[in-house]
Amino acid sequence: MLLEIALVVLPVFILVMIGFISSYIQLLKRHSVDGLTKFCQDFGIPFLLFFNLAILDLDKAFDFRILICFYSSMVISFFIISCASYFIFEQTYKSSIILGFCAMFSNGVLLGLPISELAYGTDSLFINYTIIIGHAPLCYLVGIAFIEVANANNKKNTFLLSLKSAFKAIVLNNLAIGILLGISFNLLKLEFTTPTEDLLKRGTVWIIPISLFTMGGVLYYYRITNSFKIPFTIILTSLFIQPAVVYLLGVYSWNIEIELIRNAVIMAAMAPGLNAYFFANIYGQCKDIVATTILVSTVLTIFTSSFWIYFLS
Repeated sequence: MLLEIALVVLPVFILVMIGFISSYIQLLKRHSVDGLTKFCQDFGIPFLLFFNLAILDLDKAFDFRILICFYSSMVISFFIISCASYFIFEQTYKSSIILGFCAMFSNGVLLGLPISELAYGTDSLFINYTIIIGHAPLCYLVGIAFIEVANANNKKNTFLLSLKSAFKAIVLNNLAIGILLGISFNLLKLEFTTPTEDLLKRGTVWIIPISLFTMGGVLYYYRITNSFKIPFTIILTSLFIQPAVVYLLGVYSWNIEIELIRNAVIMAAMAPGLNAYFFANIYGQCKDIVATTILVSTVLTIFTSSFWIYFLS
């Protein structure tokens, strides 16, 4: 059965591998990868989130028990890795925050969505989209706020100014814009005409596959580190501890049905997303460690996601 489950999730990673190989043989040049990445991040994925959140049944989707379980696991992962990086691996304060950000930012859009759809069907994805609403904004809020606190101390700024800077960075993020527009469209009870909705739905079909292909191309150009102590710790936390926290909180604290909590567990069990590298790149630290973590954990997710699907079945 485990082999059958692995075959279910394999198509997702085949697309990533095709992108990786395309870059390796120079069929996909660096400038092409950068262009595809910008297109997917600035338009493709925000458009996907906008459309699906605009048509989401909010009454059915919002289960605050699931959100509490998932977001709690994120924050726990953040503090585990931030503290371990600072006190055990003797990283700087800012580097520790960046590594904590990497641990909590699971790749829910590019990996979590397609794997959940293949494993549990399209009708189950309302849980994934509900989680996505606050996923990136909360990650950025936590990461930027903690780093800006340090910057505030260095520049004699106030804590409120730091939070303002963090909030501005989040709101101006294209993913956040897509989410806010989709939720606003939904809350205002606006509706697409049937032909328009069908057209837009067809327009979203290509986004995940091309983004996975692009992700593979991006992974090839990452510079990796020779030391695997920190990446291994982050991978262990991201692929096992974070989903385990979601499962334990959901099943034993909130008595959530397994059919509801399993999508949240899969979302939490995904490898760190590319945004973790972009976050490290913004502050110019730990890029090699984060790149190594993303590359290795993405490959391992083939096996660990199969394990979690088997465990939840």
